[in-house]
Amino acid sequence: MCPAICINMPREGLSVAKLDVVSIAVLGIVAIWLLVTSLILLSCGWFRLMAAFPDRAEPPILHLRFICGRMGPAANMNGVLTVSVCPSGLRLGVLRVFGPFAKSFLVPWSQLSVMEELSMFPGVRVQFGDPELGSLVIDSLLAAQLAGAAGANWPNVGPIPH
Repeated sequence: MCPAICINMPREGLSVAKLDVVSIAVLGIVAIWLLVTSLILLSCGWFRLMAAFPDRAEPPILHLRFICGRMGPAANMNGVLTVSVCPSGLRLGVLRVFGPFAKSFLVPWSQLSVMEELSMFPGVRVQFGDPELGSLVIDSLLAAQLAGAAGANWPNVGPIPH
């Protein structure tokens, strides 16, 4: 027996109507996902950093995926970042599913500064640009690993807290 809303609808029409509803729902979810991820990246300054520090084809010395950090005032990038230490600088990227419009960027060593982050969530603050165009707060153990791979290029202004 057919519900009251489809009494006069042939069976083929019912399956087409269900397919249309599912298609619209899927497209709506994808649109919301794209909007939310783009707004998060916009709020943390990702697109500004992409424009200021374009990526280059340069093999990394160290490449780490699924990194956690905080960018901008409140964008927690938990497990979605990729960080690479390259001979000329530090490359940051975001996993494609979490940033479909985000490209990696490579910040030259001369444009990085590092300092201890004294807040509710302590760590190390890596600032990009002079004057600062953005920053990333990471765990001190990760900072020590990056500093070890970068060697003398790491712009350490003091001991990294452990």
